[in-house]
Amino acid sequence: MKCVSGLAAALLATMVAGLARADPRLDEKVYDPYVQNGVAELEVRAGRVNGGPLDGTATTMVEAEYGVSDRVSLALVGVVSRGPGEASKLSGVGAEAVVYVGQIPGVGVDVGVYGEYKIGLNGATDVFEGKLLLAKTKGRFQGLANLIVEEPVGAPRGEGYAAYGYAASATWRTVGALRIGVEAVGDFGDDHRLGGRQGAYVGPQVKWEGRIGRSPVELGIDAGWLAAVGESRAEARSQVRIALELERRF
Repeated sequence: MKCVSGLAAALLATMVAGLARADPRLDEKVYDPYVQNGVAELEVRAGRVNGGPLDGTATTMVEAEYGVSDRVSLALVGVVSRGPGEASKLSGVGAEAVVYVGQIPGVGVDVGVYGEYKIGLNGATDVFEGKLLLAKTKGRFQGLANLIVEEPVGAPRGEGYAAYGYAASATWRTVGALRIGVEAVGDFGDDHRLGGRQGAYVGPQVKWEGRIGRSPVELGIDAGWLAAVGESRAEARSQVRIALELERRF
């Protein structure tokens, strides 16, 4: 239990680590490293920023994923985005892969890696994104942490530098399959300025998954309301997120 408490404390400390002009990271979710062989998933997730200069910024992502083995899943993604005062537009399509690596002996932390290449559309830049996926489950507790690096591809000289961030959550199973906890997304900086005073979005999270009746399809819901903290308060007051996922084994 000491290890669980330590991980929870580390996650919460990460959540409140303070980037000036932080990316609201509406296109991110907190991934776990697990892969289900033969399972197809269709996920739609949306996020919107409220208040401040970024008020009205929104992103909707559609992701179709399939577990091709016990360790590898592949997916196609599409992104529709909207900036403050702008119309929604298709900003990117791409492909991603998740690979389950294994468990760290002695600490029980599961590890995976994630890679995505997204082709930018309507003025957006191509981007490669990589993530280290970490998970610790103990009883009713589950802690997830994603360490993220994003690298623009083909950006103008002087603008093609990597950015670093995180997405993390700590949840507890309550009644049935209902999980309640806290999640956060934020930045560590970039190649020009790494560390220092940062900003983030932190708030409560609710997750549930299960089957309705005798349906062969499993439904998952993930919702959160995240308040801007630190330097992010100069950009917005909060953001809301919701994800719906349909899953079926073939």
